[in-house]
Amino acid sequence: MKKTVVANREVAPGAEKPRILIADDEQSMREWMRLLFQRDGFEVLIAEDGIAARETIAREYVDVVLTDIRMPRLDGVGLLKSIRESAPDVIVTMMTAHWSQDSEDWAEAHSRGAEALFEKPFRDVNLVTMQVRQLLESRRLRHENVVLRRTTAEHGFAGIIGRSSKMLEVFRLVETVCRTNSTVLISGESGTGKELVARAMHALSLRRDHPFVAVNCGAMPEALLESELFGHVRGAFTGADKDKKGLIEAADGGTVFLDEIGEMSPTMQVKLLRVLQERKYRRVGGTEEDSSNIRVIAATNRDLPKFVGEGKFREDLFYRLNVIPVMMPPLRDRADDVALIAEHFLAKYTREMNKHIESFAPEALEALRAYSWPGNVRELENTVERAVALESERRVELAALPDHVREGRPATSRPDDPIAETGSGFNLERHLQDIERSHLERALERAGGVQTRAADVLGLSFRQFRYLMKKHGIKRES
Repeated sequence: MKKTVVANREVAPGAEKPRILIADDEQSMREWMRLLFQRDGFEVLIAEDGIAARETIAREYVDVVLTDIRMPRLDGVGLLKSIRESAPDVIVTMMTAHWSQDSEDWAEAHSRGAEALFEKPFRDVNLVTMQVRQLLESRRLRHENVVLRRTTAEHGFAGIIGRSSKMLEVFRLVETVCRTNSTVLISGESGTGKELVARAMHALSLRRDHPFVAVNCGAMPEALLESELFGHVRGAFTGADKDKKGLIEAADGGTVFLDEIGEMSPTMQVKLLRVLQERKYRRVGGTEEDSSNIRVIAATNRDLPKFVGEGKFREDLFYRLNVIPVMMPPLRDRADDVALIAEHFLAKYTREMNKHIESFAPEALEALRAYSWPGNVRELENTVERAVALESERRVELAALPDHVREGRPATSRPDDPIAETGSGFNLERHLQDIERSHLERALERAGGVQTRAADVLGLSFRQFRYLMKKHGIKRES
């Protein structure tokens, strides 16, 4: 069987069963306990004394050691000392047939981290195996809590993970403006966490006890967006069989988050400008004006000043939105945060998939740090989720990462030169269409078939993405 070396030990690939090492100088006792723990679903290794057990731990991965206190060559306490130096994460339990005589040895072992002592012969064999499993579960929870504390409490802010200087600047700005009612415009590439920042501003504001309503302005046609934002009256259009409250009204007292604001149509830009200026709006098909006490936070991955110069976005609306600008840095400028964020997603997906992956191999972590992450945090999350799903070891190995991450190149890069290959017969239009289709398919693959996420990866609105899918005849269920 092929094995992978882990910290001077070896892990059997695909091993889901917990591994226990039985160290006892009595052969009959070793064999009886082998059967006992195998029956309870353990993978069992045996050693006739402390020296043999120490050698086994040096080359094999084990979760638990159950050792007799009294053994020739190296006793249980000596074995425990060795384990604590070479494999501190291993659970060590002990057993003895001399309960009263070994009390001093057990006291020393307990002070060095031994977690249980069993009396031989076992009075209740089921109690022994159950207690060992409880110790395993406690270790798993301790490890998970350590990871979560490290990635959120120590290096995060209101649920946003980061310790880089650029993210600390964002945290300070959020903390400064969260209690104001000023409109905020969050800019940054897709996948940088703009909505997380908006939610943090709301959670820390005086409006936190009122609704937070998020609207994706690029994911719906103009008529539907208007109805969603402002509501409509009965009979306003076909299918409007009753009055409907809009999201602006539903968010009264709270916060409205307008994502992808750069995709909003000119007509909707005019109507939104009135809401920002006067906090008044009119339902679709209605004649009466209503008002709502809301704070508006907008977000975009577009260059809005450039859009203003090109006449694609209203200048007066831009200045109304850009009262307090917040720029989210791309992940490639936050190299110090990559490991923290990756560990956070590792804890999340190992918990969701009920897997026991404890860390990243150094080579895998280095590859994650070196990659440029054009899809930012969302791409990193997808990469870690994929790795957890594919990994069968106790840590994420380099082989579990996608080829383009291991090689440090964008997933859609084309290192070949098609013009040189085809010469005068090169068809530029067809080549560009092939590239466009390839990008769409790769984005869908990276997003697990979820079209809205794939659109974000490519920096497109959902409407643009669906148009391109139709153009290239790509059919994929969300």
